[in-house]
Amino acid sequence: MKRAIPWLLFLAIAVLVAWKLHTSHFDWTGFVQSFRRADFRLIGLAVLVIYSNNLFRAVRWAVFLRPALKLSGKPHIHWWTLVGSQFIGFTGLAIFGRIGELIRPLLVSRRTGLTFSSQIAVVTVERVFDLSAFALIFSVNLLLSPQLRTLPYLHKAGYTIAALTIVLLVFVASVRLAGTIVAGLAGGLASLISKPAGAAVKEKILHFRDGLNVIDSLPDFLIATALSIGLWLTIASAYVLVLKAFPAPVSNLTVSEIIVLMGFSVAGSALPIPGGSGAWAGNSFALAQLFHLPAELAGSAGLMVWLIGSMAVIPAGLLFAKIEGISLAQVAKRTEAPNQP
Repeated sequence: MKRAIPWLLFLAIAVLVAWKLHTSHFDWTGFVQSFRRADFRLIGLAVLVIYSNNLFRAVRWAVFLRPALKLSGKPHIHWWTLVGSQFIGFTGLAIFGRIGELIRPLLVSRRTGLTFSSQIAVVTVERVFDLSAFALIFSVNLLLSPQLRTLPYLHKAGYTIAALTIVLLVFVASVRLAGTIVAGLAGGLASLISKPAGAAVKEKILHFRDGLNVIDSLPDFLIATALSIGLWLTIASAYVLVLKAFPAPVSNLTVSEIIVLMGFSVAGSALPIPGGSGAWAGNSFALAQLFHLPAELAGSAGLMVWLIGSMAVIPAGLLFAKIEGISLAQVAKRTEAPNQP
């Protein structure tokens, strides 16, 4: 049942979308024609740009590995050796869904000889950096773009997201510097509601503190921050290239508006739907409802953005898996029992 839930959610959304298209007299001919009129040179360039974000991820992961390698006495790992793990991992995520998230830490664990749990900690910290970097770009874009003030509620959302980002960073810094104290305080507050909940909160914060040990110096923190911002700027660049490849009015969207679109894509991808296809729903909704694009263009452009952002990695990932002699199906199964030989 747990495995079936994402597919049931996907089916429900598909039925809802099909009903909406049927009642709105969706023009399938116009939908297909928008693909034919797209500039596939720009789309091809977008694929190369989106591939480059895996280089940023590999370099950042190598930074996160430094403390564990130093503590265990293992030799330094060059970031280039981690590139294949990034491509293979995101290919697994695209094919198998959420279970594929564990492929990257499992492959890095095997390559470095470090424990699988230590690499899960890296993934946790990676998410914090990704969320913070994107929130920073998104909120600054909303606050500094006058043309976005006409969009309902979004300009005020910039202040909210900026405030939440600051709160998150303060919380992370507090846990890193005084994790035991923060865990005790949070656990005590949660125990006022339920003692088991208080114990669980305390344990999770302590685990998070241990995960933050992947950063052991200010220079490493600054490097990881710069890499995270660079990573999300490459993703934004890929979005711009894809949308500029489509005919007007899609190509008339400004960079500021496209970054807003990224926010809907990120929110949609958080849904537990196979292949992260919730991003397509988020893209299409924003293009049609927020920017008032025709449904046919909104659907085709939203689909292409999702394909480039989530699915385009598959050919490169399969190539890396072939080169490294890795079976994605076997690795995906192994993530269910990573400690088995």
